[in-house]
Amino acid sequence: MTTHSIDDKKQQILDHETMLAQLLARQVIDKPKPPLWMIFVPVFFVFFIQKMNQYKSGLEDFVENYLKSRRRALEAAVVAAESDITVDMEALLEKIGNVPQQARPLFTEWMDTLIEHYLLLLTSPGSDHSALVHNAYRNKTNYLLFCNCLNKAENAYNVALLPEMQKDSQDIHHIIQKMDICVTNLRRQEADAIFS
Repeated sequence: MTTHSIDDKKQQILDHETMLAQLLARQVIDKPKPPLWMIFVPVFFVFFIQKMNQYKSGLEDFVENYLKSRRRALEAAVVAAESDITVDMEALLEKIGNVPQQARPLFTEWMDTLIEHYLLLLTSPGSDHSALVHNAYRNKTNYLLFCNCLNKAENAYNVALLPEMQKDSQDIHHIIQKMDICVTNLRRQEADAIFS
């Protein structure tokens, strides 16, 4: 059996997080649908193409923003795994920046949960992400318990950011709820596939 390096595992984790972000983006962001009458008036199709380009750009922005903190957490976990030194959360907060003071404890809790998960995956045997998860958590119940903790921590942090948002907080709260429901479902499907 070959041993996979931390760099290989890091890439597998990042690839998985990217795939999850892309799936989540497609579920959270509504895709424009062309009205039937547009077929009969092709000049208006240009406006639909413009909306589709905005949708694609929105998906890319969503994925990039979704991954920012996760990339930092993964980098911190890699350093901790290679050096056997605990993660300096204050330094991580500084790298991420712009975390409002009242949300910092919730952000720290979310990052602790995520880093612990990444460390577990980085130190588990496996040739792909599913094998890493299977070997790290051993059964579906353990993995779903972790997913539940992660979802709660992330959702609490997102809700704590609401007062800082300039836009209509009702719309943003709806998006946060939709993200929470969708990511919970995606992780449950993932658990079903890994531990089937």
